[in-house]
Amino acid sequence: MDWHAMAAPWLLVEAEIEDAHGTVLDALMARAKPVPGARVLDIGIGSGSSTLAAARAVGPDGQVVGVDISPAFAERAAARVPSNVTVVNADAGSHAFEAEAFDSAISLFGVMFFPDTVRAMANIRPALRPGGTFTFASWAAPHANPWFGLPAKAAAEVMGPAAARDPLAPGPFAFADSDRVLGLLAEAGWTPAVETVDLHLTPAGSVADVARLQTIIGAAAMRMNDVGADDATRAKVHAALETALTAWQVGPDIRVPARIHIYTATA
Repeated sequence: MDWHAMAAPWLLVEAEIEDAHGTVLDALMARAKPVPGARVLDIGIGSGSSTLAAARAVGPDGQVVGVDISPAFAERAAARVPSNVTVVNADAGSHAFEAEAFDSAISLFGVMFFPDTVRAMANIRPALRPGGTFTFASWAAPHANPWFGLPAKAAAEVMGPAAARDPLAPGPFAFADSDRVLGLLAEAGWTPAVETVDLHLTPAGSVADVARLQTIIGAAAMRMNDVGADDATRAKVHAALETALTAWQVGPDIRVPARIHIYTATA
């Protein structure tokens, strides 16, 4: 995966994405429950919203280490975090972590991209003390997450059907089959559990604002970038997105239904 290409559009709309994912981060932290003074490992930190949340939870006497494979993400996160946080630009699936250095680990949509899930999860496990928990959020089935399906449909209305993708390939929905993932975690040496949560994503702004966001990052953006769509095509996709998003308008706000798996793996 080209991690620079993945990070670049995300960083253009960092605040908007963090607004949209805010309810998921809240649900994740409510289950991870990092306590003051704890040592927390954050995997796949992106631009750092989950790392900041962990730093607030553990307080000045705690420690957070955030790891991301993308140099651009690591650089951006490092510029945001307080003094009790260290950011590491590395592949968490192969990085040499200090043994039993952390009380717990978290990840907000950061673990679905490992090319070898069992190997990566087995690599992370010894970094936690015995009994430590790795709590991470991932997307459930595509049909329950219109944040992805709606833009893909809008793009298809303008550009025709997209090529089928391997549902098990590294990507947003690689952990959608919770039974499969529980098996992979067990194979990697964890004692796993999962809770599936229905909530609403909370992107800020108007229908037009959220439609613009979806032309920069997400399924519609990816489809247009893949084919080098011209300005006229992009304008048509934007219009289709605006029309589709009105279904999720609640007063002045956009509230998009989502289904999230929150896994808890115990070392």
